[in-house]
Amino acid sequence: MSWRQALFIAVAGKKHRVAATSVSRPLLTALLLGSIGCSSYCCYAFVINPLQKLTLDSRKILQNESDNHDRCLHPLYCPDRKQHATNIGSLLLSSTRTYSTKADKYFQKHHRIPLPEISHDNLDRLLQLHQHPEQKEANNDNAPQSSSASDSNILIIGDVHGCLVELKLLIQKAIHQHNQSQNFRAIVLVGDLVNKGPQSAEVIKFVRRQQQKYHNVFTVRGNHDDRALAAALGDEECARKSRYDWVKKGLSDEDIEWMAELPYTITIPSRLLKQPQGSGSETKQDQDVIVVHAGLLPNVSLVDQDTRTMTTIRDLISIPDEVDGKETKENIAKAWKGPELVIFGHDAKRGLQQEEYAIGLDTGCVYGKQLTGIILPEKKIVNVDASEVYSPINAKD
Repeated sequence: MSWRQALFIAVAGKKHRVAATSVSRPLLTALLLGSIGCSSYCCYAFVINPLQKLTLDSRKILQNESDNHDRCLHPLYCPDRKQHATNIGSLLLSSTRTYSTKADKYFQKHHRIPLPEISHDNLDRLLQLHQHPEQKEANNDNAPQSSSASDSNILIIGDVHGCLVELKLLIQKAIHQHNQSQNFRAIVLVGDLVNKGPQSAEVIKFVRRQQQKYHNVFTVRGNHDDRALAAALGDEECARKSRYDWVKKGLSDEDIEWMAELPYTITIPSRLLKQPQGSGSETKQDQDVIVVHAGLLPNVSLVDQDTRTMTTIRDLISIPDEVDGKETKENIAKAWKGPELVIFGHDAKRGLQQEEYAIGLDTGCVYGKQLTGIILPEKKIVNVDASEVYSPINAKD
């Protein structure tokens, strides 16, 4: 056996048929990332290498009773034998998962996704953390910084749900039509970057690249981001669902590490929203702004907010009255009375919400409606139409 070859043993179905074939080294590299599962059989990769001991990836096989497909916790899912070769080729090109990141190890031990190191972040800290080296040097030298109203503005964007085309269009429209063709001081997304739409993995990679390139793009996490992360780490319930198939072949270790550290809230201090002197703008923003995916419980401190609340809440439901036994339900945007301004998403059915202390930006782009953003401090609404209907409006969250 040459160093470029190895023995591949496939154990097939209940009959335990054994087949042996010669497999090229690149293919084995892909196979070693995990077991290959397809609708008619499941395989394990055994690699014999003169320099290594026999290794076995015994990743757990999942049985999906609803559609009789065997699915493995692996970037490759083969729904049909005819697609087997095509999927392997796709895996070779796209998968860079080792399942050995800090988040993977945490999930393997605790069987739940890890909390980020910082659950409630601050935009001031994020901007300093991601500041370009040249900016840091200028700040250290106390060099005078020219500023204007446009480059002090902040753009907040609603639920993207894999709609990459619309996300790019909205950013460009906001910059060139509403910000004098200057980049924003920061761009913050309200979470649910993924699922339902056509390019979920691409949205993750785009936002990551923008953060690395411009040092001013950030996002909180939503319920769909959490579920996608769970699917990527090996959650059985999520892995069975076809909506997470993109996770298995579209995300790298770097993507997973990045997603695992997304905070649940980002606070924008009011001082960051004050316009510079001499800018000609009289817009004032005296409130801190909290960006969160779904909302916050009133009269509960930020550190005491439950993660499920922050990613899924839409309404407050009161305890039934002792007299008439009726429940009362109140929209979370109307229930929030400040003092901070909360900007959120998650509630596409209600669309754009503009209350005194809360603004909802999910306007159903993935349902064929619009992707919406708001420019602070003037609270200018900007939106773009969806290119098409990517998901039915009654799609289950």
